[in-house]
Amino acid sequence: MEKDHKKTKSAYKDQKIICFQTKKEQLQRKFHIEVKQLIDELMDRKQQTVAWLLYYSMKDHYSLDAIGFCLELWCSYCDEIDPIIDDERKYAASIELFVSNLLDRKEHSKYDILYKYGLHKMYDPLTIKL
Repeated sequence: MEKDHKKTKSAYKDQKIICFQTKKEQLQRKFHIEVKQLIDELMDRKQQTVAWLLYYSMKDHYSLDAIGFCLELWCSYCDEIDPIIDDERKYAASIELFVSNLLDRKEHSKYDILYKYGLHKMYDPLTIKL
């Protein structure tokens, strides 16, 4: 009887883990759909590219709240300023750097973020503190 109880308890625990994974995947899919709708509202293709760069480069390293904040920040900036974008990577790196500093994330240095976007060679280390 004791053995059956342990099996039942173990199966219940496994079921809870699977349920949590399923809920997490559902939440991520829902978030991706909301992100797509938000990005589609941006006016021009370059603004959308910056938003997608942010989303895909941050999704494995930041919380959904942080990514959502970045995208909201970018969309608000575009609504207010309507920037002329020469290089999408510069804008994406700037926003990620801002949010990384705001969240006080020490594991992402300025150089790491620039490197992620392929901008590390464009800046002279003597003029930018890494």
